[in-house]
Amino acid sequence: MLRAVVVFVWVTVALVAMPSSVSAEGFPTTDGQFSGVGPIGPSGVLNLTVIGRGGVPSVGVDAVAINVTATESTAESFLTVYPAGTARPTASNLNFRAGQTNPNMVIAKVGLGGQISIFNNSGTVEVIVDVLGWFPTGGSFTSLSPARLFESRSGLPTVDGQYTGVGSVGAGQITDVVVTGRGGVPPTGVDAVALNVTATGPSLDTYLTVWPSGADRPTASNLNVAAGQTRPNMVIAKVGVGGSVSVFNFSGSTDVIIDVLGWFPTGGSFTSTTPARLLESRSGLVTVDGQFNGTGPLGSGGTLQLSVLGRGGVPGSGVGAVAVNVTSTGATAESYLTAWPTGAIRPTASNLNFTVGQTTPNMAIVPVGSGGQISLFNFAGTTDVIVDVLGWFPTGPGFAGLTPARLLDTRVVPPPPPPPPPTIVTLRPGTLIVGTNVAPGRYVANASDGCYWERLSGFSGSSGDRITNDFQSYNGRSIVDILPTDAGFSFDSDCGNFQTYVPPTAPSSVIVPGAHVVGAHITPGTYVTNAASGCYWERLRGFSGSSSDRITNDFVSSAGQVIVSIAPSDIGFSADDQCGTWTRL
Repeated sequence: MLRAVVVFVWVTVALVAMPSSVSAEGFPTTDGQFSGVGPIGPSGVLNLTVIGRGGVPSVGVDAVAINVTATESTAESFLTVYPAGTARPTASNLNFRAGQTNPNMVIAKVGLGGQISIFNNSGTVEVIVDVLGWFPTGGSFTSLSPARLFESRSGLPTVDGQYTGVGSVGAGQITDVVVTGRGGVPPTGVDAVALNVTATGPSLDTYLTVWPSGADRPTASNLNVAAGQTRPNMVIAKVGVGGSVSVFNFSGSTDVIIDVLGWFPTGGSFTSTTPARLLESRSGLVTVDGQFNGTGPLGSGGTLQLSVLGRGGVPGSGVGAVAVNVTSTGATAESYLTAWPTGAIRPTASNLNFTVGQTTPNMAIVPVGSGGQISLFNFAGTTDVIVDVLGWFPTGPGFAGLTPARLLDTRVVPPPPPPPPPTIVTLRPGTLIVGTNVAPGRYVANASDGCYWERLSGFSGSSGDRITNDFQSYNGRSIVDILPTDAGFSFDSDCGNFQTYVPPTAPSSVIVPGAHVVGAHITPGTYVTNAASGCYWERLRGFSGSSSDRITNDFVSSAGQVIVSIAPSDIGFSADDQCGTWTRL
């Protein structure tokens, strides 16, 4: 089921969570708040603070323009954005399928505590919100609680019972929808309306165009959708003859849903235009004035500066921001587009996410930058880009456009992948050349009584070649550190096979005869045993076999209880079979 909301917001689901907490493991936001808060669950609501963040002032804000993205969803669902503290409307801002990444712009009225609420219907979904600008209280935009004006599907209501169950829109068909005097929009004095338009269940790949009734249909599109898909997009549409807007469907048949989010008065701070194409990167297709036509796809990491002043009904001066519809098509890689004022630093926010071969539109309100231009950045691969202008805001207090800033990213940065399992090298009894037959490192063997090994500085057979050695007179683990400066290593068959040391999954609180790595084989602490006469133990700072590795030791000459404290800083501990089994106190 499709739902709607009254808010200018770009909602991006993909790349969200409940509490307003900061997480060191989350993807960054502009101020660290609402980062890594986790996905929104089924029927879950997240209250997001928008005032006093990302350039939005703390007071005097009626509504915010945001880009909302949904990503990593586990089920087909929708998001609804509405003012916090009010009843959730039966409208939707963003519809998506499992695993899909979908963005949409939203103009959202600010509610209780300077917050907006985001509702997810089904499954879990990560949500990203980037702020694009804000509208002042008492300004020329009136935000509304989203209300459904058009519902082509049968059995589903609109706000006043009009335009419900009218049936799908056919190929080449134009439908006129009255928008004034409905859903909170006054009957007169309205220049343009902010709408969320959704196409669902199209029989063929198609697009929708929305324009003022009575005017010539433009060559621009507002919404591109693939067969069987559900795709929403926000539209600011100029109101035409009879207080209506016209909706054209290019091919096949598709159900259409329209929700109103707010309206702009005649003579106010927003001037709506009949949609006009300002950029068409594909060859053989036209723009409104022939400029920025056939420019070729935007490459990986590429940026394009697009002139917007003096084109498509936008004046040559006095313009603070433009409302544009940006479309990506024919992408060769999964990627995203970012739009921002030319001359400013490129933000980390995105306006449009898309996959290979997909055609994806999204509306944006972009402040005009240096030279009367806006900049467009493509992250990966190549993609054709289309930009249609829908209207403009003058310089002044009516709308404050911002360089996009991220207010919410529910995703948690995934932990680094575990290191690959170590390569287990098995050493067989004999004499080995370090660096040729054996690599330096720590090795372990389950040795038998009589195990003898030695580290060598040479192979002359002289005792001077012996760096250090060990003879083990009991059954138990033997550990040796072979150093890069060693020339060789030799051991007999009583040692069995030495293998690369691999730490166990968890240390033990019981010590059996043999050598042990502290913190890996055994837990530091105080241990006790009932030892036999002749018990020998030692605390170690290494396993080279050198006497310098020995922190302290003891030889027990008479049977009885023995206690030893093993420090966390100790590297190793060794005890023979006369000591028996030690247990941690």
